[in-house]
Amino acid sequence: MTLWQEKLGKDYRLEIYLHQWGLERDPFTPDLPAPGAYVPAQRDELARLKEVLLEGRVAVLTGGLGMGKTAVCKFLAAALKEENLVSQDPSRQAIPVMIHGAAYRSADQFLRAVISGLELDSSADPVGMFEILRKWGITQKERLVIIVDDVPESTADFKELGEFFRVLADLPGISLLLNGEEKRMENFLKRVPALRDRVYFRMRLRPLTLPETKELLITRMRYMAMEERDFMSGPVTSDGFREIHRISGGVPRRILAVSSRALRLAAVWSSPISGEIVRMANRISLKERLAKMFFPKR
Repeated sequence: MTLWQEKLGKDYRLEIYLHQWGLERDPFTPDLPAPGAYVPAQRDELARLKEVLLEGRVAVLTGGLGMGKTAVCKFLAAALKEENLVSQDPSRQAIPVMIHGAAYRSADQFLRAVISGLELDSSADPVGMFEILRKWGITQKERLVIIVDDVPESTADFKELGEFFRVLADLPGISLLLNGEEKRMENFLKRVPALRDRVYFRMRLRPLTLPETKELLITRMRYMAMEERDFMSGPVTSDGFREIHRISGGVPRRILAVSSRALRLAAVWSSPISGEIVRMANRISLKERLAKMFFPKR
């Protein structure tokens, strides 16, 4: 039992509501609980992105805040790892290493993160560690796919970091996927034209459609179900799905936040998650309305 539960008690209404619908817990948490809970949109582009990485090229993934860039990267890493285990074709085998750009402040730290991701000694001499990567295409049959999440969030010197990635891009047997918010990523690449020129494929995440929004929420509920269930007839109603999509604008993180708030209100009322419940649970506060009126985003 957590300290919060000990002092204030559990939200029993929510627990009862979840149990009624056969759910273990809130299925609309923002983080991807597992690759199996990921719902791919833009399937053709995603398939192309995977092929580009298997070909040993550089790709860039962009999108606005909350569009699911990190979720795509996690899904790709899991998919590549799985294919490496089942495929007998060397050209389809890859070892993915995913690192988080915001956590590192220099190219040296990025190098150590890659080596650590390979479960090798990251405390060794940088020259020796880089030699592992330089010889990768000669010594290893699998391609090394380095996935860097939120590249522009790093506090490293952009030119130094970009040159490091450029060098990696030229090494045989190594692929790169760089992800970040679109404008900041473009600013990063502008500082390193040599790296920008090596980008072979770009994928920009767009907002989800209504059918994709519905698929996302149903998949999340199925993943959190205590037993197999389709969730086509509840707890979210047809107009509930429409309101969730309208309010969220199809942005995945907002879709989940809007749905989670509606879930909690529905539990209080012991009601399905209807359009009315979604609207009531997601009313804009006076402070937010005033901010939008007097300080509009440019």
